[in-house]
Amino acid sequence: MSFLYFLEGLRTPVLNGFFSAITALGGESVFIVLAIVVYWCVSKRDGYYLIAAGVGGTVVNQFLKITCQVPRPWVRDPDFTIVESAREGATGYSFPSGHSQNTAVSFGGIARFTKKTWLRWVCIVIVALVALSRMYLGVHTPADVGVGLAIGLVLVFGLYPLFQRSEEKPRIVLIVFGVISALALAAALFVEFYAWPADIDSENLAEALKNSYTMLGCALGVLVGCPLERKYIKFDTKAPAFAQVLKVVFGVAFVMLLRTALKSPLLALFGGYDVAHAVRYFIVVVAAILVWPLTFPWFARGCPMGKKVKKALKILGIILLVLVVLLGILYWVVTRDSSAAPEESDGATNPLITSLGTTMLSGHRAGGGIAPENTMMALKNCVESDEYELDIFEFDLHLTADGELVLLHDSTLDRTSDAVEYFGEENVDVGTKTLAELKNLNMGAQFEADDGTMPYAGLTGDEVPDDLRIITLEETLEYLESAGDYGYIIEIKNSDELGYEAADKLYAILSEYGCLEKTVVGTFHNEVTAYMDENYPDMLRSAGVMECVKFYLCALLNLNVDEDTFGFQALQIPTTDYVINLGTARVVNYAHRYNIAVQYWTIDDPEEMARLQSIGADAVMTNYPDIAAAVLNQPD
Repeated sequence: MSFLYFLEGLRTPVLNGFFSAITALGGESVFIVLAIVVYWCVSKRDGYYLIAAGVGGTVVNQFLKITCQVPRPWVRDPDFTIVESAREGATGYSFPSGHSQNTAVSFGGIARFTKKTWLRWVCIVIVALVALSRMYLGVHTPADVGVGLAIGLVLVFGLYPLFQRSEEKPRIVLIVFGVISALALAAALFVEFYAWPADIDSENLAEALKNSYTMLGCALGVLVGCPLERKYIKFDTKAPAFAQVLKVVFGVAFVMLLRTALKSPLLALFGGYDVAHAVRYFIVVVAAILVWPLTFPWFARGCPMGKKVKKALKILGIILLVLVVLLGILYWVVTRDSSAAPEESDGATNPLITSLGTTMLSGHRAGGGIAPENTMMALKNCVESDEYELDIFEFDLHLTADGELVLLHDSTLDRTSDAVEYFGEENVDVGTKTLAELKNLNMGAQFEADDGTMPYAGLTGDEVPDDLRIITLEETLEYLESAGDYGYIIEIKNSDELGYEAADKLYAILSEYGCLEKTVVGTFHNEVTAYMDENYPDMLRSAGVMECVKFYLCALLNLNVDEDTFGFQALQIPTTDYVINLGTARVVNYAHRYNIAVQYWTIDDPEEMARLQSIGADAVMTNYPDIAAAVLNQPD
């Protein structure tokens, strides 16, 4: 961990962006494209070589992950932070590093068989940079990366001499992939039928099973496709340069489209069982080996066609090139962190706007990272804590079948409660049950603590404490209003007529408890936003979806607009969740100019919390208010 802490100290926004881009080269899609390009355009032998190393390596990697069960660095050491943008891709256990191994296989394999010195060095540099990126981003330790590299390189150097002889002895390809198929099947059966301990991470287990079946399908696809291609297709990899490009572009699109299109139907056909992934990738590999190569003679002849067709394709190519350049420029504009300096919001009359250097702390779903979200237990955990004090409680509302507003994020109950066991069916919509029925559920049944345990699982009936049962908005305000002076961020989850009904009831309750002036109401449904504006103009609200888009374009162009252009008091937004970088001083400054507070969700990375405070953010919504309190300077 000491080396990771050293790298953590070197982080800058520029390096974060660079290594986030570099690490993508170790992804599955990059490997698939490289293997396809080599197989179709360079050498069938070397293509099989890369596929064997990649598929075989993935089997070994997934087996080690699920048997060693090494947690990620930030789980092992809670004081360590990662680059937040890397969290989404850092799923599963930590040891060994899959990205490092994939890069060692794909780019290391190319370096092994290429005769071009410059290309060999480029590949070596890429392997080294991807390995470093996994540690810099904080998602792997040196041991994870080192073993991942070692597995990849052992396969690269071990399989190379075998495949060099495969043209003289074609059976070598079948033997290698036969062995890989057997290993993948053994891994799948082991994962599926081994008596794993009760505290095993179910998501990691499911991922290991899925990957084992996926690799089985790939290996079997080569076993079937290779001999058939040798006997019936016998395609030539050579073609003019422009035809090679077209071959790859259209071929990769065909393979990726097939890979995507087969997923849902096959899962439905096989009842959700992971064997569907084996069948899916078997079909995809066979299509790549046998079906698309049927078009190669046309590409080899230089894609013969009439003059008018050629002219049309050239024009289309120029248009596409221009579009790519424009999209690239647009991507750079919307993702960059502008150099605008944060400004003090002097003269702001919106009480939600804080002075520069202070940021209000909001518990997302009432601090759902440290207690079961949207429950009385979570509320009490925040109110009674000696470590931190919230300024704002954030929670979500749904209407029940009998018209009660209850705290719940999802429209269904499966993710957080024991609804599947209690009601005997999946995906029960909260709107189909009465409050009395919902009060029987354990709303903490699926909560997982930081140590991986599920402390409230299995509690049913009278065993369920009252503070883990579903709660209404009235119960929430009754408790919080008697406990302190808090602000509220509330999201209406219902849409259309139910959304209107929820807005009516919410307004009435907020009025009853005297909370209208300290509550910001939001929704993702534009029709509900319009309904609130028409019927409850005195209700504070956040920007709707289309209003966020309009605001961002105005901020991007720094337009001077009328004071009443924006009809909301708060902008509740993520930072880069939707590609566009909204976490900039330019956005905050522009919002404050129009008396609009900027409140960011959902920020769990301490480094990001501090950065947002430095650019003038008015509030940060977080699942971990204990961490945020140690970072943020809150208003007095």
